[in-house]
Amino acid sequence: MSLDDPLPPLVLYCRPVWLLLYGAASLALLGAGTACLAGVDADPSRPWLTTWAPPVLLAFGAACAWFVARYCLARLILDDDGFRLAGPLVEAMVAWASVVHWERRRQRGGPATLRVVHGPGRSRLTIPLVYEQSEMLVAGLGQGRFPRG
Repeated sequence: MSLDDPLPPLVLYCRPVWLLLYGAASLALLGAGTACLAGVDADPSRPWLTTWAPPVLLAFGAACAWFVARYCLARLILDDDGFRLAGPLVEAMVAWASVVHWERRRQRGGPATLRVVHGPGRSRLTIPLVYEQSEMLVAGLGQGRFPRG
């Protein structure tokens, strides 16, 4: 096997801790929002439990569920042509040669993210670094090809 032979694709899955963390948060927030909306605690001294708490809790729960469906259930696939994010809510393919700019951003209270600008239309793709061996994507972006050595 020489260095010019194509390598099999590298498939990266979400780390279980992020899936459990965001999955549990979405269930807890959606459950709490539903309980507030149903008026489980109908204490008249706390009217905020039935007015503004349900939509806020449901919105945060929906955001966590969206994150799980878009990123935690998706796979990040790296090969010689480029990388792609494939899952229930996303199907994005980026060729190594089409990457115009990329940067790693730290997030407070969450995983770091990669912002990738690619293609002639300068499309943007944000990828949270919740995947096992996600440093391989960072190395590949730095090398402009499938990461080697």
